[in-house]
Amino acid sequence: MTGSQTKPTWGLALAGLVVTITALAQPFQAPPSPPDLPPVPPGIQPVTPPLAPPPALPSPAPVVSPRVPAPVIQPRPFHFPVQGTPHLSWDSDAKAYQAKPGEPTAHFAFALTNISSAEVVVNRVTTSCGCTVARLPAQPWRLAPGASGQIDVTVDLRGKWGVLQKLITVDTSDGYKVLHVSIRVPTGSAPAAVLMADRMRNQQLARADRQAVFRNDCARCHAQPTVGKTGAALFQAACAICHESAHRATMVPDLHALTQATDREFWRFWITAGKPGTLMPAFAAAQGGPLTELQINSLLDYLTTTFLPRRAAVSARVPVPSALPPVPVGAAP
Repeated sequence: MTGSQTKPTWGLALAGLVVTITALAQPFQAPPSPPDLPPVPPGIQPVTPPLAPPPALPSPAPVVSPRVPAPVIQPRPFHFPVQGTPHLSWDSDAKAYQAKPGEPTAHFAFALTNISSAEVVVNRVTTSCGCTVARLPAQPWRLAPGASGQIDVTVDLRGKWGVLQKLITVDTSDGYKVLHVSIRVPTGSAPAAVLMADRMRNQQLARADRQAVFRNDCARCHAQPTVGKTGAALFQAACAICHESAHRATMVPDLHALTQATDREFWRFWITAGKPGTLMPAFAAAQGGPLTELQINSLLDYLTTTFLPRRAAVSARVPVPSALPPVPVGAAP
């Protein structure tokens, strides 16, 4: 390559470099800003467009379980056993005896005859307390047509005085029969101080533990006689022994002279749970008593038909609503 050909090429390159350096030396000019927006008229607030809510997620389909109706339990009405034995003839259904001073026991015999043309079975016999014992010739005792026999009853008189009332319930295939015995025991049969000491000791034990009457020796009179009984016979065995006793404690009320209203729930509450601080025990088996739920229901049936509900007595110490003074004007009640 000749020298005349390279001069123009180097000259062009040098001229371009000078232009580039000159352009870089010029100050930087920012691009023009956009024109200002017109001012917002007074009284108008800018509105921000709401954001669209996210689309709702589909809810899961509810799980439907087959509806199973609850079983309807109908309470079974309690039917009292037929009272009376039309196919049995008795010499008496009540007997009395005058005990002699110091006599330890009293004996009775009730004769009966099957006057029907079919066999009658005496299933069992129970008494109202543990000091009364009734004996059958056999158990079960089968009486053929025209057959006769007797039921022997013995009452323990030791430590007792006054008039004693005892019940004997005879359960047969012909129904049931309630026999009564009454014994008058002279007060001189035992020293009054000894009898009173026994009585006070028993009451102290019952106050300390109401359920004590269902244990040990006390169970002979307060628990064992209730076994298998229902209705009226159960009342005599469980309730009358205290509430209808001629020598009941002053804190034991007379059920025939109650002043408060009574109904089925009233009786159920006191029979089931008793009353703390008194001699009234809890009779329900779940609370340490001798009675099943079936027995309690039969007792409620008997009480609600025998001891009719009474209107609660109004105490003289409690003012009736009409006697209350009016509330002063402006005073909050």
